[in-house]
Amino acid sequence: MIGCFGKVPASADFVSLNGAMPEVCEFDLWLQNSLGRMQTREDWRELFDELPVCFFSYRSRNGQWLLGGFISSRDASGRRYPFMVFQSIKVDTSDPFINPHTLCELFAGQIKPLLMQAAQGTDIEQIFARLRTMRLWTAKDLDLYRRVHDKFLMDFNLRDVSRPLRHSYPEFGTQSGLASLYKLRKAMRDSEPPAISLPLPAESGLKRPMADLWCTLLSRLRGKTGMPDVSVLVDSFMRPGLLCFPSRGNSEMYRMLTGIAAPEDRYNLLDPLPEPASADSLVLPADHLALNDFIERFINARDEQY
Repeated sequence: MIGCFGKVPASADFVSLNGAMPEVCEFDLWLQNSLGRMQTREDWRELFDELPVCFFSYRSRNGQWLLGGFISSRDASGRRYPFMVFQSIKVDTSDPFINPHTLCELFAGQIKPLLMQAAQGTDIEQIFARLRTMRLWTAKDLDLYRRVHDKFLMDFNLRDVSRPLRHSYPEFGTQSGLASLYKLRKAMRDSEPPAISLPLPAESGLKRPMADLWCTLLSRLRGKTGMPDVSVLVDSFMRPGLLCFPSRGNSEMYRMLTGIAAPEDRYNLLDPLPEPASADSLVLPADHLALNDFIERFINARDEQY
């Protein structure tokens, strides 16, 4: 099911197309809670208005996955609220869903102009009409994009993804970044970890596969398969990023997006390690290995290596 929900300048109230589905209502409540956490600041409206378009993957309590995008918007009276376009899918629980961001690539390209047009005041009936013409994903699409992601993991190695990452984030160090990520393993298994911020390459062909790779690493470090409950791809032109929320109970998304989250409420992979590490503690699997082999060795590394 494809639809939209939120506020737009062309309407005095909320607009909705298929927005009453349980998974949409649940995600909307998650957005509300997150936005409410930011409204204690006097400048929250300015911070909200400046945010880029974001794309999301959300696993609802009923097992449905909601994928789509949202943009900062407002109604005809100027009351701020996001406007989102989404597609809901059911994934077989026996087959872990490992590539939501890769699956969403073409859909994201279709809906980004609609998000921007809606936020700029285009008549909502025109947006509805465009959404009604879009093709729903089928089981064949899920299988195809899963194979695309599997091929990415087989054909690329750590060096292939590290170089583009450093173009967008010169401060990113592969060894220190992954060692820092590994240090989260115990915290993620023992308790609910904070929201996690990760860098993405600006290169369009790698941005979404890398987002799914980060999600896979985080889930495997927690001892689970599949994706985190919520992940948000921040579509900034030169420095895109990924926010991962291992639990949908976390409501720090807007504070993370605007950079005002407290240090104890977020974990940024670009932050330096809290204590210096010896050379031995930063040993990683060989960077020429295919990514799927690298993941297995990285996940199963002995704790004392890190």
